[in-house]
Amino acid sequence: MIARMARDYEICKLLYFNVAWMKNNGLRHTREVSMCKQYAADAAFNAANDAVEIHGAYGYSAEYPVERYLRNSRAPIIYEGTREVHTILQAEYALGYREDRPMKKSLPKYEPD
Repeated sequence: MIARMARDYEICKLLYFNVAWMKNNGLRHTREVSMCKQYAADAAFNAANDAVEIHGAYGYSAEYPVERYLRNSRAPIIYEGTREVHTILQAEYALGYREDRPMKKSLPKYEPD
């Protein structure tokens, strides 16, 4: 379970860095943001659920923070563009039903000082 948590954490970081790179380079990143949010919401809930299971009965008590992590990890699944909405978006992109429109105005490339 812990190995899966670590793997999913690293995948989430890579998705996040990819979106940040695209944004910094002025590229459209609608699909990638949706994929990142969808995967991160699932990964957070799975990690919190596994943590409760690892802690056993203590996982439900207020003694350890895992009970709160499980409650908090449900929020992104329910709101912030629900998981189902992002799943449908990703399926539409994969099947070719959805394409990003060209940007009306190109975004400037980020130039750090």
